[in-house]
Amino acid sequence: MNMPKLLVKRPDGKEEIFRINRIRTTIGRSIRNDICIPDPFISRFHAEIRRDGDLFLLRDLGSANGTIHNNKPVSNYVRLSPNDEIRLGETKIIFQDDSTALQNPTLITEGTIDSSNTVFLDVKQRQNEAERKDFLALISKVGTALLDSTSLEETLNLITSLVFELIPAERCAILFRNTNSSDGLKIAIARLRQETSSPIQLRISKRIVDEVLLNKRAVLTSNAQNDPLLSSQTFSLAGIKSVLAVPLGIEDDTFGMIYVDSPIAEAVFEEEHLNILTTLASVASIRIEKSRLLEEKLQRERLEHELKLAAEIQQRLQPSRLPCIENYEFEGISLSCYEVGGDYYDFIERDNKRLIVALGDVSGKGTSAALMMASLHAAIHSQISLNLELTKTISAVNKYLVDSTPQNCFVTLFIAELDCETGTIEFISAGHESALIVRSTKQVDKLSSNSLPLGLFEHITFEIEINHLDPGDVLVVFSDGVSEALSPTGEEFGIERLAEVIKDNLQLPAAGLRDKIDSALSKFTNNSPSKDDITLLIVKRKA
Repeated sequence: MNMPKLLVKRPDGKEEIFRINRIRTTIGRSIRNDICIPDPFISRFHAEIRRDGDLFLLRDLGSANGTIHNNKPVSNYVRLSPNDEIRLGETKIIFQDDSTALQNPTLITEGTIDSSNTVFLDVKQRQNEAERKDFLALISKVGTALLDSTSLEETLNLITSLVFELIPAERCAILFRNTNSSDGLKIAIARLRQETSSPIQLRISKRIVDEVLLNKRAVLTSNAQNDPLLSSQTFSLAGIKSVLAVPLGIEDDTFGMIYVDSPIAEAVFEEEHLNILTTLASVASIRIEKSRLLEEKLQRERLEHELKLAAEIQQRLQPSRLPCIENYEFEGISLSCYEVGGDYYDFIERDNKRLIVALGDVSGKGTSAALMMASLHAAIHSQISLNLELTKTISAVNKYLVDSTPQNCFVTLFIAELDCETGTIEFISAGHESALIVRSTKQVDKLSSNSLPLGLFEHITFEIEINHLDPGDVLVVFSDGVSEALSPTGEEFGIERLAEVIKDNLQLPAAGLRDKIDSALSKFTNNSPSKDDITLLIVKRKA
């Protein structure tokens, strides 16, 4: 199955198609979902579709009204097949096989340089029929030569070779605009007629650059050293006599220039050479621009592929299944503000009905934070498997991060071991936001940080603190993307406001509480895009 899609049929009759191109695709009423559906009977985080190899699995996320697959309620992961029907609230979704879909072609509009502004040449005003035939023959020759070129480098090499074939020049360079350099130019290629291993030093009069790039005029001089309009010192030092320079561009957009010159002892450039170079530039501009666009597209696609791969890896590191432990409910969700993020959460089951819950927040955002998050995940799982005390586990993880990450990177981490029989919680909070335990009596306990973040210093003492969950109590751990979410006026959501949301909704199951927190965040921020990763971990002991 090749990138299937979902046909979403809304209650109002509108239809929309979504492609499934992620490991985990969430569906719900919240704008933080991959697919947001404004159906009042759908929960804020209602369901997810997870890709597992060639399989696509549907799971309900603890929604209030449930998820229906082919007229049957979904209680666990269900395998999807083409044309399966999913019902969420009053919305119907059809899972479709997209393997036969055709890729849309990319259209690149081509144009030519307007040559009416060149100093000596106006192609549009040619009158002589013989000259017109020569002109068409030249266009055909250049077009044929450039037809098979693929990469930008190959295209530029072909253009300079054509210049040496058609014009008695000793040097040829193609330059592009570059806003990052002091002179606004970048040498794309520079060649000599007689190749040499010595580097080419290119000196070009600023007057020529301005004429070509700013005024879009071609320049011809057969006596550069004595031309009062040019910088004679530039050409005297280089021994240059004849110079040709023409703009490269599409329509009104000039993106560069072709520059050729010859020393005193060589042939003198004439207007015919200017005609040839201008014609060559007109045809070559199209090919160069197409090559540049293609390379930019390929580079963009490579970056998108790398980000997609990183996002898939990161999603695979998140728990695919919630723990199923009697008398407890668990929820966890992580939403990156970029394609990938630096938040980490985990549930790791141990023997004797003990459970590790962890939530970490890596400094920074994007790809670098995601890489460090993956390292944190690997280190914690590796150390937990050794069945050491929690202090020794975190000390080892900290040492690993100190040794393997840059000095300016660190991780805040809340990690706890829950005895599911007694409700006892042993926890370490390394520079992390205060986790909250909201009691059935609506009393709020803050589990504050008791050590420095991980990754800063090797010798840090980590101390275990102890608390407990009684029946009806809820533990909520969160990243600063929750507490520091901003209103339109710049006010932070804050821990106190979060605690009030939890207290007001203690009667709800863990999934319902998650949705209420998301709803409060969305209302507070006026649905503005989050500027930080948002991660929530909820443990509720049933009353």
